[in-house]
Amino acid sequence: MITAGLISAAGLLFLLFKFGVRRVIAYDIPLDILTTSLLMFIFAGTFGGMMAAMVGGLAVSITLYVMKSTMTREELKFVKTKNFPYRKLLWIEVEP
Repeated sequence: MITAGLISAAGLLFLLFKFGVRRVIAYDIPLDILTTSLLMFIFAGTFGGMMAAMVGGLAVSITLYVMKSTMTREELKFVKTKNFPYRKLLWIEVEP
């Protein structure tokens, strides 16, 4: 049960990291809710499955929190420019 939760959390974290770690950790709360909900949907049906989903969700949550607290991240922000268009969406680096 614990092993299944940790393995599924590791698999989901690897998929999130393919998008770019510095950009993923900027949106840790929505991703945490999404991954925990996905695990609950996948493992629904038994008590052991729900416990595996909760362990996996906890592992994802702790990993994203520690990474956001220690790493420089990139957030999508509107930036003013002098040329047309006068506002652009750019990735801006944010310190922890």
